[in-house]
Amino acid sequence: MREKTVYYVSVHGSDADGDGSEKRPFRTIEKARDAIRSLPELPEGGVTVLLGGGEYNLEETFVLTPEDSGTAERPVIYAAAPGEEVSVVSKEFITGWRRLTDGERASALFGMSEEAKEHVYAAEIPAGRRFHFLYADGVSLPVSRMIGSDAWETDWPRASAGGEDFSPEGLHARFEPGILDGLDGWEDAELRLITAVWWNVNARLTHIDAARGKGLIESGLTVFYSNFSGMGGQFDLMNTPKYLRRGAWCVDSVRGRVYYWPADGRDPNDAVIFAPRLYELVRFQGEEPGGRTVDFITLSGLRFLYTDRVPETALDPAWLTRNGEHPDGMIYLQNVENCAVENCVLAYSGSQGIVLDHRAKNCRITGNEIARSSSGGVYVTGYGPGALDENKNNRIAKNRIHHVGLEYMHSCAVQFFGSGGNVVEYNYFHDLPYAAVSIIGMAPQHMRGGIGAIDTSDTYGRKQTMYNARWDEIDAASLLDHRDAYRYQHSGFNVIQYNICDDYMLTLRDGGALYAWCSGPGKVWQYNVGRRRFSDDWAVRAIHMDDLDGYNYIFGNRFYASGATDNSHTNGASGGRGDGGRTDLDVWDDTVSDNIWKENRISADRPPEGYAELREKIEQIGGPWSLRVE
Repeated sequence: MREKTVYYVSVHGSDADGDGSEKRPFRTIEKARDAIRSLPELPEGGVTVLLGGGEYNLEETFVLTPEDSGTAERPVIYAAAPGEEVSVVSKEFITGWRRLTDGERASALFGMSEEAKEHVYAAEIPAGRRFHFLYADGVSLPVSRMIGSDAWETDWPRASAGGEDFSPEGLHARFEPGILDGLDGWEDAELRLITAVWWNVNARLTHIDAARGKGLIESGLTVFYSNFSGMGGQFDLMNTPKYLRRGAWCVDSVRGRVYYWPADGRDPNDAVIFAPRLYELVRFQGEEPGGRTVDFITLSGLRFLYTDRVPETALDPAWLTRNGEHPDGMIYLQNVENCAVENCVLAYSGSQGIVLDHRAKNCRITGNEIARSSSGGVYVTGYGPGALDENKNNRIAKNRIHHVGLEYMHSCAVQFFGSGGNVVEYNYFHDLPYAAVSIIGMAPQHMRGGIGAIDTSDTYGRKQTMYNARWDEIDAASLLDHRDAYRYQHSGFNVIQYNICDDYMLTLRDGGALYAWCSGPGKVWQYNVGRRRFSDDWAVRAIHMDDLDGYNYIFGNRFYASGATDNSHTNGASGGRGDGGRTDLDVWDDTVSDNIWKENRISADRPPEGYAELREKIEQIGGPWSLRVE
């Protein structure tokens, strides 16, 4: 067979009759992948798969394995054809909308208001089908909410529970009178719940007993303290008919139905309404330690849109749930080397935008726009603390990441755990509920004390996924000092430089644009710039080096934190050493290790000296950053 260097895919092509040529393209990206697999060897120069313009609606996640790998000389590239807009999506269309019947309007319908009954449409779906997002003509529709505001500190009521209320079935919680009235038997409610001022979850609420004001909170995220009500407890109640208002929807998976109240009174049968089908659009799946990796594959110039999220009751126990974020991703790369995602758009993910998990080396995330995700932008997670140090030397550059963390509010533009030697540079991060860049590790006292020492759990009392520590590889007896834990963290020597960070920490507290906690040494945070418009927010800083995070080099950063109060703090024997330019405002150095601060400037009333020049330099090199998703 004649060797080919280019395969063509078109929405008008055919997998049955096409041969992958420009004149007879394939219909699906899977067929092109399989054609590459069938080659006796990769041709000289590698293989490029060019997708023609249009929308490719995946029924299953597109998976690439070690047998799909390229080499340095013969890479494999999946790209949009020149000048074409290519969208890879996951849509399940909802049709057959109808008005409620007389009998339905006369029934209780789990507390649905009489006004809603007059305007709501219903559509039938398969029983057991539960999705978390709904779109009309490509526009995201809001799910029904009790409060409808993200101002959790002032607007949300509190649930109460204590350490004695955790059980293998979940967390038994109590609610204010009236909140749960009419919801007995409704099993699809979710709580957007604050578990601490820096964490939230989207937990399932089941076994509602309205008369007693009780319900069972179920979540596999390990971010619940035993003194639950003292640390948080504020909530908004999601996805119920009772709180269905104009423009919103809710789903009843038990009975197989969706309710929707169009904001403009338009018949939903005149719109294209869909829910995401998949949790992941693309997965690069290599083998675990000692096995083969996925190598030298690039995704280029493609648009990835619309995924759902795994419910918190069904999270994979192999996932890390360290920071109350959703650990899945629209594009998930696990056990990979020398792979890339470049110049793509990722929007409306039900979880993260991109995940680099377990073994991930020398990968590039460059020139992308990531926006409107339920959780974060780029999530980089190695193996848990232990002997394996396999996630390193990746580059995240020239991306625009914005409006993330729409449901998981601790989410960051970029976050690292158990990954070192990476470079994050010339990115534009903005409109973020928490940090722009976060590097976190495992508390040494938890590492030393074993799993019982970890002070948080999920609602079932389980603690392992807080860090996914590899306990048999940790010599706890040798951890005499917090510095002894560094060899197990694997998150040192990251370089965070020349990034613009605007409007960070918009929702949660106790963090900063640049944040680190109990991670590895030798990190460099230099020449980052940003602004934040706020007024007297406590526990919000531009730069936040938190508990026991030491040996950071923090140099030349410029932030304009408009309206800031004096948030500066230094603690410990040697925290904050430097030339006196640590700044006198809006930083946190709560460490007992040797952080070096030099020539940083942060101001409240006007941009500091050097701010405009540094920002312009970053824009010239990193930009222009496209804005294709509002």
